[in-house]
Amino acid sequence: MANIRNAWSKLQWSLAHRGPAETLQVALGRLRRQTSNDPETEIPTHPFDLRHGVETGGLIGGGDLRSGHRHDVYNTAYYGMAPSRFHWIINYWISQQAPQPNPTTGQPQPTTYSFIDIGCGKGRALMMASEYSFRQVIGVELHASLADTAESNLAIWQAAGRPVSPVTILCQDATEFVFPDGPCLLYLFNPFAAPVMRRLIQQIELQFADRPGLLDLIYFNPESEQLFQAHSGFTRLWTGTIALSAEDAHVDRVASPDDLCSVYRWTGSDNSTK
Repeated sequence: MANIRNAWSKLQWSLAHRGPAETLQVALGRLRRQTSNDPETEIPTHPFDLRHGVETGGLIGGGDLRSGHRHDVYNTAYYGMAPSRFHWIINYWISQQAPQPNPTTGQPQPTTYSFIDIGCGKGRALMMASEYSFRQVIGVELHASLADTAESNLAIWQAAGRPVSPVTILCQDATEFVFPDGPCLLYLFNPFAAPVMRRLIQQIELQFADRPGLLDLIYFNPESEQLFQAHSGFTRLWTGTIALSAEDAHVDRVASPDDLCSVYRWTGSDNSTK
């Protein structure tokens, strides 16, 4: 019975994300890979994990990320962000957008900003963000097993003395998250499909109604970007592709050179999502 429920859950997820025709194509492709035993489909351990003694690897399809929540059907997948891409976009954002200069070096720094990773998974981005001087770093993850892994990884990271920012992990639905006071940097690695993204935008409208200019958003693989493009409350600051380092390119079986990343700023209210 459990196997039947699992198969039905995966089918519902695939139909919601892909539609009937693509669901059939994916199923046939998966069957061919299982019979061919192609080693190229295996994802090697990332040097980030080997270097720091953590476990942030693997690819988990959205149909396998079941928490019992009604939003499970809109999960995309779990996959760890390439460190080279993460550091590039954070350093770009700091250099271009963060307003607070370091009093010693004169360089911009994000000390007034809270970094929030929605769909933080196993915590790779959280750990990397904690090495920057954010006011705080917060991870939000719906799937309890992923959140537990993130907590375990964070304990190892903290024991090594790597964070310079306080880090918190919350196991909850992203659309129920209460943003902290002050300016925020929201980080999204394509965590869910448009129906949940639309609800997240509604929460931003409510919680930042009197805080224009105090929320920036980094969106990797922006499959629901049309929601931000159509919304007059968001201004796109940058969009483009980010090259992988040689180390990342050697082990990454999922990332493409054409993967987009966009940066947005909340500039005012809009009623288009209500």
